[in-house]
Amino acid sequence: MLTGRVFDIQRCSVHDGPGLRTTVFLVGCPLRCAWCHNPEAFSGDTARALTPDDVMAEVRKDRAFYDASGGGLTVSGGEPLLQPAFVRALLALAKAEGFHTCVQTSGAVSDAALRDVWPLVDLFQLDLKHQDSARHAALTGQGNGDVLATARRLVEWGARVEFRLPVVPGFTDDAENLDATAHFVASLGVRALTLVPYQRTYLGKYAALGLRARCADVTPPGREALQHVAARLQQAGLAASIAG
Repeated sequence: MLTGRVFDIQRCSVHDGPGLRTTVFLVGCPLRCAWCHNPEAFSGDTARALTPDDVMAEVRKDRAFYDASGGGLTVSGGEPLLQPAFVRALLALAKAEGFHTCVQTSGAVSDAALRDVWPLVDLFQLDLKHQDSARHAALTGQGNGDVLATARRLVEWGARVEFRLPVVPGFTDDAENLDATAHFVASLGVRALTLVPYQRTYLGKYAALGLRARCADVTPPGREALQHVAARLQQAGLAASIAG
């Protein structure tokens, strides 16, 4: 029986794609981002083995909200595409019932995993954390080669992708990274980028799991700082919006 390792299902989510959504969080991730908000994905100690039908039973509960808001199902993690067979089966069920589907991916995934699911995905959300590969490795544990290749591949295939930049003061908001990110996104023929401000609400998770949060002392960016980042990207020709 096909099952997925699921550590959380959040209903009525408003930050994981358009409209009101049910977000399913899967265990496992190839990265260890300094500001990761879901450390539960690392070990899977709290995960449950659920079938696609088990998950859909939860997703269906909010059908009326999806219809009214344009929402649907979001599959997240960790990195959900480390479990491609499960994700494909879940997305197929959701599409059969007319639900909008979104996948949040780190981009550090195999070509085979992407090919297996992308026709069933209405929207990919993909973070571009840093354009300098060495800096990316210092922040996430891996260089950015796979992430950039995934970005190019999805655009080439005609997938709808929302590119996002986590704005983490002192980590991702330097002028060089902003300019390089704008250049990369524009090179794909894309003209929009979503800014995702760093926030500190996740820190209690680290304490509960006995882990150290590398960005515990980082102050979230204020409105003026975010507007400065947006203005720099706009100067490079991108329409920059701020999530939330």
